[in-house]
Amino acid sequence: MVAEKMRLSKEELSYFKNLLLEERDNIISDLKYLSEENLKQTITQSTGESSSYSNHLGDAAALSYEREFAMTLSERHGKYLEQIDDALQRVKDGTYGICQITGKLISTERLEAVLVAKYSVEGKELLKRRTRE
Repeated sequence: MVAEKMRLSKEELSYFKNLLLEERDNIISDLKYLSEENLKQTITQSTGESSSYSNHLGDAAALSYEREFAMTLSERHGKYLEQIDDALQRVKDGTYGICQITGKLISTERLEAVLVAKYSVEGKELLKRRTRE
């Protein structure tokens, strides 16, 4: 019987650290863009109107929707950024890739698909069952 691997190797941790840092940079860039282009614009700047009120309700509604969407996206990005930072801390601690429910190694395929994964597929299923009970 082959012993089950309990931790990622230094090379694997380095690989995932680089992926996480790249993802972090992308999220920060997106947040900066959203902040600069969408959240800081005034109604006047967006509609080109000289008054602070648009003469077109459709324009005002579209602008309001765009801003709300940008704020929601910014909030999601902020939460994801926290998850990335948490995953980077687990890399530093050497616990990245270890399921927080089962203690078993999370598959490389799962980690590549969900860089911030804390649970293996088995652990996620156990967690779902626990919350249903």
